[in-house]
Amino acid sequence: MADSAGTKKIIKKRKGIAKIFPEKTGYTILVIVMALLAIAFLVMLALVNAFPAGLTMGLVGAMFVMLVLAVVLVGRKNRAARICGLLVGVLFLGGYGLATYYLGTTYAAFAKISSGNTSASGSAETQAPVEKPFNVYITGIDMWNYEKGMDLERSDVNMIITVCPATRKVLLTSIPRDAYVKLHTAGQMDKLTHTGVYGVDETINTVQDWLGIDLNYYVKVNFTSVVKVINATGGVKVYSPKDFKSSISRFKYHKGWNTLSGKEALYFARERKAFDGEDSQRVDNQQAVVKAMIDNLTTSSTLLTKYDELLEIAADDLETNMPMSDMQALVRMQLQDLSKWEIETQKIEGEYDMDYVASLTQEQKFQVYKTDPNSVAKCIDNINRILNPTEEEIQAQIEKKKEATAREILNKITGRKKGNEEDSEG
Repeated sequence: MADSAGTKKIIKKRKGIAKIFPEKTGYTILVIVMALLAIAFLVMLALVNAFPAGLTMGLVGAMFVMLVLAVVLVGRKNRAARICGLLVGVLFLGGYGLATYYLGTTYAAFAKISSGNTSASGSAETQAPVEKPFNVYITGIDMWNYEKGMDLERSDVNMIITVCPATRKVLLTSIPRDAYVKLHTAGQMDKLTHTGVYGVDETINTVQDWLGIDLNYYVKVNFTSVVKVINATGGVKVYSPKDFKSSISRFKYHKGWNTLSGKEALYFARERKAFDGEDSQRVDNQQAVVKAMIDNLTTSSTLLTKYDELLEIAADDLETNMPMSDMQALVRMQLQDLSKWEIETQKIEGEYDMDYVASLTQEQKFQVYKTDPNSVAKCIDNINRILNPTEEEIQAQIEKKKEATAREILNKITGRKKGNEEDSEG
């Protein structure tokens, strides 16, 4: 009798447990697949580690709610409830399946970029957490992807991007390609553009020696990567001081604002012969293109809709020494605060002269750009100003963000009220 009573209890308990699981095999498979997908999503979310805590908790919370809801509904005997559970399951599989795929491609891109970080420049001593102010050196090589290995790599574009997250300020410092500098390794005078021939480490170390500042990271680009990034973000809008035609392409530009595709922007930034000042205006145009690219890349719409394409470009066409952890932190920081960056520009001034250069024959002099020491000192001071913000500047940015948030909330409330009034009038 006791055994019989115990058996009945076990059967009753099993029946009770079975009620929360779907009776049909198809529904059971759906629940199992959802559970496996949930695990895969959590694993990839942890590996990517590029989302703010609030967004991460929201995604995880919504995932568990949908998972529990689907399990409960498909386990009901009521046909309508099971159909609702099935719909929730399909939405879950579609949404979180796509999210898991994108997280996987994001992690793969981060890993691919990091695997190519073989440069010694930007070592642990000079690298800084991206939550703190830091410098990024942009070195632009004058060739297309298909030309790699066919010619020497010259550093055609040289720019320091100084970033201060606390004040949301960015400073672009351009250095003329023909700047007359002492090579880090050889100790002889040469054009800055020629340092690219000896590799990006030589360029970085030469500029660090010269300016006395740490270049925490570098990004090496070529013509192909610039064109791809600009096209991926929908083109750039830049201002031209005059009408001119590119001397090395078919493109024409008019005085005023120009909306340019990737190739148009590239040749806009490369032009020298159309301007009397040659490199001076060319540097201004390069800064205009880079500023427009930063504006595009830091908008919420670009981050949310183009990030997979941009990551693919970064993995295939860019070279950087930024570790994966810092790339993740940079994305996380931008997603957490989508307010606009204030971008300033400056350039190192000087004048052209004739002198000997180490990488060419010593039998004759070549045109070089001898920088003005006062201009160099002023640019260094401005870089340090961005790197070392005052408490007043940090507080001003905090207040500015509060005001922007309050204004956004007020606009939403005003918009709702206006919509309600129009509805009542209708």
